[in-house]
Order: sequence, then structure tokens, then C-alpha cells
Amino acid sequence: MKIETKAMAHRQVLESLSGLLLALFVAMVSSTVVSTALPRIIGSLNGTQTQYTWVVTATLLTATATTPLWGRLADLFNKKTLVQAAIVIFVIGSLLAGLAQDTGQLIAARAFQGIGVGGLQALVQVVIAAIIPPRERGRYNGYLGAVMAVATVGGPLLGGLIVDVSWLGWRWCFWVAVPIAALAFVVLQATLKLETVRRENVKIDYLGAALIAAGVSVLLIWVSFVGNSFDWISWQTGAMAGGGLVLLGAAIAVELRVEQPVVPLHIVVQRTPALAIIASLSVGMAMFGGAVFLGQYFQIGRGYSPTEAGLLTIPLMAGVLVSSTISGRMISRSGRIKPYIVSGTITLVLGFLGLGFVDHATRCGSSVSRWPSWASASA
Repeated sequence: MKIETKAMAHRQVLESLSGLLLALFVAMVSSTVVSTALPRIIGSLNGTQTQYTWVVTATLLTATATTPLWGRLADLFNKKTLVQAAIVIFVIGSLLAGLAQDTGQLIAARAFQGIGVGGLQALVQVVIAAIIPPRERGRYNGYLGAVMAVATVGGPLLGGLIVDVSWLGWRWCFWVAVPIAALAFVVLQATLKLETVRRENVKIDYLGAALIAAGVSVLLIWVSFVGNSFDWISWQTGAMAGGGLVLLGAAIAVELRVEQPVVPLHIVVQRTPALAIIASLSVGMAMFGGAVFLGQYFQIGRGYSPTEAGLLTIPLMAGVLVSSTISGRMISRSGRIKPYIVSGTITLVLGFLGLGFVDHATRCGSSVSRWPSWASASA
């Protein structure tokens, strides 16, 4: 039986939104706080350049793979309970990451943490859609974008400060989110009153989700090792790249056949959703890839401290904060979305073009280079 959710008053929405935004904040911070701290973390654990990228990639991979599953579970179970379950998973993953004794343990803990991150990213959007009318979502999405931007801006700086403070150490880059996540759990318990909405005959496509996750994982592993461990044209490339494509092809075949696919291809191939997915991919590359690259560039290539590297990434993140807040409010007033997407895309391309000309000699301050041992070994 389906139970409709009653509309919530503005004050109730803001109260519930506070807990949701706290949960989203810790999910975003978990990805950005390590960007400037990674050189110190990998150096402390005697990791490699390949492991450097996997500390970030592991979280993003499991988050991406589990996001559709969390969305399906929201059709079967209470959304508030699912959000709180995702918070618990995130907290456990954060604690394990902080206790890691080598990079393998750290990557595994980050992958587990990503399951909670995927739940928070998906379910916060689902709950907002359940408690806020469509016409008002642009206004509240402005708050959402602002919180994401603050996490993106503050994460690198916070990570740099933590590793530079001797009595804290890099492990607190993961533990710092635990009390905030616990606070989000308590706030949601006290403020979010959400009735269960059950859809009839809901089926979860576990096989499709597993094939998609496996295919993407194999391709990412190939990208991580190709050029260093083996050549671009080699049997390893053929096996890994070919295997990944075969798995993704099998996933497409499953998605076309099952009654309720985890990724509905008939929607994905439509023009508007396809362009939105491409835009989201570009934004993700800019926010996460840019933050990770610049954190490493400023410290290894230019010799800055982690705190200084965090400060130098603020202009990049501040632009996200300002544009997301302003565009969210303007979309609510005008009801038009396309002009902001197009202008944002043009700006993003120009920004990428500018970063493409950055090298070790680009003027941005001190040119002293202090290479950690793991970077020197892999150079």
C-alpha cells in the first residue's frame, strides 16, 4: 500500500534540511579533506603514486556503484532509516580509515566508507524531493549547493591544517567527520518526520549493479597501471581493457532485459539526461580531479606546505560556492535552467584550458621543490 507524504511547513523543512545538509557535508568533506593531505599520508604509509590516486578513487567508485541501489531501497524502506544507516556505515569506514596501518588497509576502508557516501548523496536528494515541492527546490538546492561548495572549499584547507598540526596528525583527516556525522544522525532523528512510501512490485537489479561496478573497476585499475607497470599496447591492456568492456557490455544486455533496471537505458539515451550526465561528469572531474591534482602540484611541484596548498585551492572552490548559491536562487525566480547550464559549461571549458598550460615553471609563488621519498621513487 502506498502512503503519501504530507507537505511540510517551511520551518519544518529547514529543521529537517539542517540534518540532511550536515550529512551531505560530511560526505563531501570525506572526499576533499584528503586532497592536500595525501602527499603526507602516502609518505607516512610508504605508498606509491598508483595508491595515491586510489585513496580517492576507491571512495568515488563504491559511492557511484551503490548510489542506484540506495535509490531502489528508498522505494522499499523508510527513507529516514536509510539515511541514518548510511551515516552509520560512513562513520565505521571513517574510523577504520583513521586506524589503517598501510595503504592497502586505507584503500579498503575508503571503499567501505564510499558505500555510506553513496547512500548520503542519493538519499539526501530523495528526501528533499519528498519534502519540498518541485517549484521550490531551486531555492533549497541553492542551500544544497552552498553546503557542497563549503565542504569543497574547506576540505582541502582543513586537511592541510590537520596534517600540519603535530599533535593531530593525518589520521584526524578521517576522524574529524565522525562527530559531525553523529550530530547529523541526532538532528535527523529529532527533526525529520517522514512517512514510509512503498512502491508495489519493486525489484532490485543486483546483477546489473554488480556488472556495472565490476566493469568500471577493471577499467579504472587498467588506467592506474598502464604506462607504468605495462605498456599501452600489451596483453595486459588487452585483457583488462577488453575485460572491462565485456563486463559493461554484459551490464547493458542485462539492463535491456530486466523489468526494473538499476540504470534505465531508455532514459539515459535521451538527449536531456545524456547531456546532464556528461555535464555532471565534467563537474566531477573539475571539483575532485582539480582539487587532488592541485594539492599534489602545490606540495610536490612547488614546495608548499599542506596548509598553504589548501589556501591556494580556495579560489577554485570559492567560485563553486558563489555560483551555486546565486544560480540556485535565480533558477527559482525565473524557472529557467538551460542558460545557467550553458554558461557554466563554457566557463568550465575555459578553466580547464587555463589549467592545461600550468607546469612546474608557472608563476604562483615559491618554486622550491621538496619531493617525498615515494614520489622520488616513482618519478
